Amino acid sequence: MTTKRTTRLAGLTVASAVLLVSLAYGRTADAQDMSAGGLAPPPPMAPAASQAPASETSQDLDDAKKGDSGRGLEWFYLEAEGGFQHLGLRTFNVDEESFSAGFIETQASGPVIGAGLGLRLVFITIGARGRVGFFNTYDVFSVGGEVGLHLPLGNLEPHFELGGGYTALGSFKSALQNGAAATALENTQIHGFYVRGQAGLDYYVTPIFSIGVSASAEVLGLTRPGLDPSKVTEIQSDPNLTSLQQARAEVLKAEGSSYGAAVTGTAVLGLHF
Repeated sequence: MTTKRTTRLAGLTVASAVLLVSLAYGRTADAQDMSAGGLAPPPPMAPAASQAPASETSQDLDDAKKGDSGRGLEWFYLEAEGGFQHLGLRTFNVDEESFSAGFIETQASGPVIGAGLGLRLVFITIGARGRVGFFNTYDVFSVGGEVGLHLPLGNLEPHFELGGGYTALGSFKSALQNGAAATALENTQIHGFYVRGQAGLDYYVTPIFSIGVSASAEVLGLTRPGLDPSKVTEIQSDPNLTSLQQARAEVLKAEGSSYGAAVTGTAVLGLHF
């Protein structure tokens, strides 16, 4: 009995092994037949949207960035300028003698220097500017604020400014080649206001350094306080004065005003941060 059971178990074991081999072989053959018949596993799924190539808009932005000057944003600027200025103190005056009485040169030309600084917000600048003009008989000082519009075109940048502030005459040198008038006027505060319009063009050599030119025109309103009578007498006592000049000196006792203009052209060096 034991021998028969053993023989049956062995037979079952062999039969099971044959069945498993047959099943494995059948699956392999089926897979080969599917491939041979044009049936294949589906292709891999496309990459997620996040891995897709850059959109057309992104490409345009990249191209624009490559074509730009690469200057980036600017927050602060500092400028130094130098050039030439022509000044007319009585351009808009009807009464020519009430302001100068012939003792103050009212038309002059000479060198000018200046400096500006301020903040920049994309296209808009807000800052301050000071200038000193050096003339034969006096110097002209001005300081004030300005607002500008800048138009970046690659490395070139046209700009326009409007400004205004305080202006004054000082450092008098005698217009009559004698010391009397200059001495009497040296402590006189001739001052007032200016309103200026300006246009220029800058070239950015590097993202932080520029060179450029500017041209401006301004209107000046000046007031000359009346001189103390003793000062007027001092002027009239100068033996180099003619009788007409001595008579005109009387005008200096009263306050005088003038409305003039100035035209300026400068070369500009700028630092930008």
